[in-house]
Amino acid sequence: MNLFLLLVAAVPLPTLEQHMLLHKQEKVSQRIMIPGDYWDEGHDFDVLDYDIDMTVDIPADTIWADVGIQFEVLSDDLDTMGLNFHWALTVEEVKEGSNPLEWESVIGGDLKIAMGREVSAGDTLELTISYHGKPIQRGQGLYIDELVTYTNCEPQGARNWIPCYDEPSDKATFTQHITVPRDYKLVANGTLESLEKNGNWWTYTWREHYPQPTYLIAFATSKHYVTKDTFATVDAIEVPMRTWMLESHNVANKFDCTPGIVEYFSDIFPPYPFADEKYDQVHAPIGGAMENTTCTFINTFKNWGTTWDPVIAHELSHDWWGDWLTCATWADLWLNEGFATYCEVLWWEEKYGQEGYDAYARWIMDLYLEYGQRHPIYDPPWGDLFGVTTYEKGGSVMHMLRQVLGDSIFFAGLNTYAWRNANEAVITDDFQDVMEEVAAQDLDWFFDAWIYGPGHPHYEIGWRVAPKSGNTYDVEFAISQMQDQSKHYFPFRMPLEIYIYSRSDTTVETITDSLGYQRFSVEIEGEPDSFRLGPRSKVLCEITYHDDIDDVPRPGVEEKPVDRTAPLTLSADDMFTDLMHVRFSQPQAQFVSLALYDAAGRRVRLFYKGRSREFYRVYPLADLASGVYFVRLGQASGSYTSVKTVKIR
Repeated sequence: MNLFLLLVAAVPLPTLEQHMLLHKQEKVSQRIMIPGDYWDEGHDFDVLDYDIDMTVDIPADTIWADVGIQFEVLSDDLDTMGLNFHWALTVEEVKEGSNPLEWESVIGGDLKIAMGREVSAGDTLELTISYHGKPIQRGQGLYIDELVTYTNCEPQGARNWIPCYDEPSDKATFTQHITVPRDYKLVANGTLESLEKNGNWWTYTWREHYPQPTYLIAFATSKHYVTKDTFATVDAIEVPMRTWMLESHNVANKFDCTPGIVEYFSDIFPPYPFADEKYDQVHAPIGGAMENTTCTFINTFKNWGTTWDPVIAHELSHDWWGDWLTCATWADLWLNEGFATYCEVLWWEEKYGQEGYDAYARWIMDLYLEYGQRHPIYDPPWGDLFGVTTYEKGGSVMHMLRQVLGDSIFFAGLNTYAWRNANEAVITDDFQDVMEEVAAQDLDWFFDAWIYGPGHPHYEIGWRVAPKSGNTYDVEFAISQMQDQSKHYFPFRMPLEIYIYSRSDTTVETITDSLGYQRFSVEIEGEPDSFRLGPRSKVLCEITYHDDIDDVPRPGVEEKPVDRTAPLTLSADDMFTDLMHVRFSQPQAQFVSLALYDAAGRRVRLFYKGRSREFYRVYPLADLASGVYFVRLGQASGSYTSVKTVKIR
């Protein structure tokens, strides 16, 4: 134990304050959609490209813009196009080509546009929306200031300065033509295509060639930027890299580690996805840092510590996990932030070896145990979307999955997942499916507990030593899982290592603990004098030790077992409109999955996965064809109940 502490002390780690700067909690103070219902259930069009032509009058704090939106129609029934757009900005006109269209700006953040003619699925159309006004940030959006003017949009701030479909599932390419007063330097996503100097106004045209979600559309401009160029070499390609710092606070040297991190991640993951564009790091006065594609923003005035490696590694890793592959719903945000947090651990492994890896992994676990809420990683409460559970617990889960699968399978799975879903929006099932395929094993037991279930195991363990013949001893252990049973009825199944110490030797026994309470015995040579469950860096848990086996409590889950075969009720109304009302109730809260299947038995929508006793929600299903469907409610025991529903046009 003392040796472990000495090793940890030898590895530098961020402080709590420094690491919490990576979180984006200030971004969720205001909710735009209905609380508790932030699923993207689909829409009748797919945005292909945005063309943003905007003049930013910085002294007047005003913008004038024409935004072209190219999209594919997905339904013959599309008669009104709904976009997200802040009503405080004044829409002047909406056109398809030269034809004006009727539109309505709705207080609360929607722009409804009447198509004005019949359209068919597969049609590609382009609308242009002209508007002006003073941007309202509401915690996110476009911030106009003489020193630095910049955007900051995650999760739902793009709508505060451009009309768009502001959900992460709909990724599109985009061009930004941003006109600013002369002498302002401007950086944005992608590559710089042109700079036109027209008297007192300069127009920068930046093009992002890879589809991105709207929350990553970004630019920053200042008269006071100074730049420093470098590059990383990825597959014999030189990736251009630049820092954009304020001349009064030029800390470009803090970013000198960036090429090495790019090259390392390109070795263990697929090569840097935007090698033909760039990777820039830009000062912007945001709350911490933000992974805008190829154009990361970081507040260089914040206290990032003596080394900025953690924030640089975290934000850079998003170019794989968040930008190249993007969470399709905010319920799946851990696919972005949990992965990026784990990439900090991986960089510490590369930089400091196994001791660095173990220390950083243990450190993020301890942050979660101390500060994290106990809700599931999947579908977190909106107010804790960017909380410790998403970041540090998410990163800890990736660490444990690596321990379970082994390095070769784990990294092969990550690479397969990346290549298979490149430039797409993904959900947790996509990741689990690939890892199961590569590992050739079912991983429901892992994902159900660690992603869809709340909390973490609290192990209580005690022992009893009995001498046998000669120098042989029988060591009996009792171990229980005492986590809050009101929130988690099902024990975690994890491989555990028990270290048994004697004067001359250390014996390590590995068990797979999957019960609320169990006993087991081992036979060892030499009289043992102590034991420990560990190492602590392998499993996210709390541990209580007892001197005697009889002191280990038995959990309430054994004393009051859940009746998993108890009757339940499930109902789903026939869909005479494009809305489905789904309800279920059961005597006690249990882990369930709720999904919609078509008549051929194919799952077409996952509604819910988690613990619940009663459930009611309304789902928009406009994208479904008419026909017979089945709503299926599966329980942890393997049993399920289903009801038939019919969609009628």
